[in-house]
Amino acid sequence: MTTRTNLAYLLGLSVFSVAACSSDATAGGDAADGGAPGPVLACTERPLTAPGEDFFVDISAPSGIQKDNFVPNPTVPIPINDHSRLAFADIDGDGRDDIVAHSLFPNPQKGIPFEHLVFLNNGDKTFRDFSDESGLRGVQAGFFVFADVDNDGDQDCFAGLDIALEGETSALYLNDGKGHFTKKESSGLEKAALAANGVFADFNGDGRLDLYVGAGGTSQGALDQLYFGNGDGTFSDASENLKKRPAQPTNGVVACDYDNDGDLDIFVSHYGVSVGLGWRALWQNDGAGVFTNVATKRGFNALATGNSYLASTGKGRDEQPVDPSKYVGSNGFGIDCQDIDGDGNMDIWLATISHPVDADESRKWSDPSMLLLNKGEAGGFAFENVTLDRGIPFNEGDIDAAAVDFDNDGRIDLSVTRDKKYEENYSKPDQKAWFGLMHQNEDGSFTSVGLISGINDRSGATDRVKSGQNLAWSDIDGDGDLDLLVGGRDNGGAGRANFLFENTIGQKNGWLGVRLRGDGTNVNRDAIGARVTVIVSEKRWVREVKSSRGTYSSADARALLFGLGDKGCEGGVTKAALEVRWPNGETKRFEPGTFGLNQYVTIDYAAGIVTP
Repeated sequence: MTTRTNLAYLLGLSVFSVAACSSDATAGGDAADGGAPGPVLACTERPLTAPGEDFFVDISAPSGIQKDNFVPNPTVPIPINDHSRLAFADIDGDGRDDIVAHSLFPNPQKGIPFEHLVFLNNGDKTFRDFSDESGLRGVQAGFFVFADVDNDGDQDCFAGLDIALEGETSALYLNDGKGHFTKKESSGLEKAALAANGVFADFNGDGRLDLYVGAGGTSQGALDQLYFGNGDGTFSDASENLKKRPAQPTNGVVACDYDNDGDLDIFVSHYGVSVGLGWRALWQNDGAGVFTNVATKRGFNALATGNSYLASTGKGRDEQPVDPSKYVGSNGFGIDCQDIDGDGNMDIWLATISHPVDADESRKWSDPSMLLLNKGEAGGFAFENVTLDRGIPFNEGDIDAAAVDFDNDGRIDLSVTRDKKYEENYSKPDQKAWFGLMHQNEDGSFTSVGLISGINDRSGATDRVKSGQNLAWSDIDGDGDLDLLVGGRDNGGAGRANFLFENTIGQKNGWLGVRLRGDGTNVNRDAIGARVTVIVSEKRWVREVKSSRGTYSSADARALLFGLGDKGCEGGVTKAALEVRWPNGETKRFEPGTFGLNQYVTIDYAAGIVTP
């Protein structure tokens, strides 16, 4: 690892990390004192622009990210000939998000080792292959999760092994600061068996990142694990702090502060209604890293209703006629946590596979994909299922889920990949395997726009993008909106490449990007767990910094992107304020006039807003 001196750290504060710039700023003011008003920054009012059609452009081939994605005409059959598990992470520390993509089991069981591709972002919508140089290409693991575990300013890598593979274990790899990784021997994470998901966060509040490992995937019931970070690249097993762990297959994990008490809680998506009825877990943190499963108490464990495609369930409106202790849960996959309805409380968007089979009670009553809104303090932080009321369509094969504001209108939208194997049973587009994109309307309902977005090939000439695996969002070109990466899942061994789409609508509306940096002592350098609130008059937008989410640890941009629509600028003057609640509980407020709009701003825990 590269040792960062205090001098280098201080010099880093002088760098203005604006990756965007369609900036309206004409002057800057330092808010190092916690937000005292500086010179007023001018802004340009932007009328709200609606998405229309074809607002995503396929740049997969020219971007360079399809190199080596599959083996053409393999001489030896490859069960899954792709690299469709994927994530964004800035592995070389240049401020631009890079791409990692992984092959899947059951390839290793057939003698074809795991392989990982690494593509560095050139900043011009193209990427260069860095797979071999990174040292990660041949690591035997099913997925990666990135975070700065030793607080030295770069992204280290947990490599989770999701199958039993002779002579191999999960492992930690340390970054030299330039994207070259070396295995950390005896990190303590070697015992993370059957690791299928992971999230880094400072769960016990000591300024060092910890790791929750979800085990089992879709393969088998297993005990999830918790490891406390020691700050030097080693970890101590703290799994006993997960009280009464169920041995269920964990297929999706996300961490967020759902009860607004300042610490991170953990939402777990379990796969398979045949194991523990498919009940989900919600691990509530006591602030010291001791967790209690409160899923049943909060209405998260299982829905009372069932499959929403069947008439026999009242199209998902009728309650299962059994005692609540016997409700069927879900075949869970990807999961995300965001303030979807804009009330300041973290909500849940969860993808599942739910089979509409009348003859099988466990399938009939299994939970379809769901939007769960958090009722907040007044409602005991319980969750309410509003999927049908908000117009979200049923699909039998939903896989990975993410909630983002793709058009920067100030409302969170929903995205989902889908498995192709079930679509022949349906005639309507929303039940086909097209990439799902649901745009949130002003009244809180959703309109399915996937087929007109430019992401899917609506001509039907190709399967772009049916059978997606993982998905991830990042502003790859720094223009202020989120671009989309989708894993192309191979069907049949012929091979399939991944897809990258440029967003052309979001930058037309108002936005603000926020990057946070901890000091590595009081707050982890990644500031994972921090909550940022942007305020314009009575309107508030809330985001939290996360390491990963979804199934097999998809990862979006670490920078927080706030869509403001037509708000925040009045008469050429910025009216937005900004609040940061750091993971240690400290809060800083930055008043209008201390930062501009339509740009990225970096906020350092010690120095405040970092400007030129």
